[in-house]
Amino acid sequence: MLDAMARILLVLIIAVPLRADIYDRLDELTHHLRSGGVPRDGIPAMTNPQAVAPEDAHYLADSDLVLGVVANGAARAYPHRLGWKHEVINDQLGGQYISVTFCPLTSTGLIFDATAPDSGQIELGVSGMVLNSNLVLYDRRDEKTLYPQMIHAGISGAHKGQCLQLLPVVETTWGLWRALHPHTTVVQAATGLDRYPDYIRALYPLDSYGHYPYGNYRSDHRMIIFPLTTARPSDRLSAKEMVLGLRVAGESRAYPFSRMPAKAVINDRVDDRDVLVLYDAETATAIPYSRVVRGQVLSFRILSRTSDLRLSSGVRRAQPSRRSLPLAFADVETGSEWNMRGEALTGPLEGAQLEQIPAYNSMWFGWSAYWPKTRLWNGKGILPPP
Repeated sequence: MLDAMARILLVLIIAVPLRADIYDRLDELTHHLRSGGVPRDGIPAMTNPQAVAPEDAHYLADSDLVLGVVANGAARAYPHRLGWKHEVINDQLGGQYISVTFCPLTSTGLIFDATAPDSGQIELGVSGMVLNSNLVLYDRRDEKTLYPQMIHAGISGAHKGQCLQLLPVVETTWGLWRALHPHTTVVQAATGLDRYPDYIRALYPLDSYGHYPYGNYRSDHRMIIFPLTTARPSDRLSAKEMVLGLRVAGESRAYPFSRMPAKAVINDRVDDRDVLVLYDAETATAIPYSRVVRGQVLSFRILSRTSDLRLSSGVRRAQPSRRSLPLAFADVETGSEWNMRGEALTGPLEGAQLEQIPAYNSMWFGWSAYWPKTRLWNGKGILPPP
């Protein structure tokens, strides 16, 4: 009798598969969609907005967070203030089409390559739907393809199963971004809304971008507005705690801001990739790079001083703020010194450039709802300064 029951139990275990990775479940995700309380384009995306020089961005303070992007040598900042209001910015930077997306409910800023197969521009809009309390985008090419932002894979329409290509982004303060890229431009508020009627554009005067519209949402860990339905979020961290989320070949790793030193240079390995994570708490900046340079895996350690933006020729770049960068570090193998832009300033590797890995910051509840098996950084990989 016991043997028979054991066989039945074994069959039941085999017949009920473990929950697959989210990308293996695309067919079912349309059933998890919820209304976000607004119709399609009820939150108007910006398209090809005006870009201005830093001195003309009067609506920004140095402490404001921005999403910083570099494309073909051109740098541009996309302020959170615009993301709060519009959530999508379709743009062209350095000759490349990009879509800048920001979900205030999960605090996720993802940048996508928006070049279509015919070399035209892929325009994204706000669908009015959410999945796991996260923005769902729609594709204006067919108006039926939906992309949950954090997985950026089509779950319906003509482009179902296709993934938008994630691009590197630096989420940091406006002050530090200007120090990193003195010649940056920045998107001007209240522009890029030409597709909408006058009464919609009138809702977004320049002075409407001055305040965060969600009250204490970012600090109230109990306030999750929409259901989390694909997986139960992990309680290993508080719901609204910020993490740097990284995925490599199907493995997920989260680096909690609260658990990293105030200034950190972290050597790690995610799946088969050797990773460097730079972190500065003062500016809430976390940047992941590959540790492979010219075919060699390097190990890095922090230096006890700040860095700058010297070119390989030794000429210092003009910095409007005249401030140095908050982190300087060196590799153990050659002793070359590096800055936060991933540039080798001195030593045998002078002139080399670290490859930035596409990743993004997220509130913990959002990241763990999509990636419930994610591993947390184990606190290792920090080498003592020389």
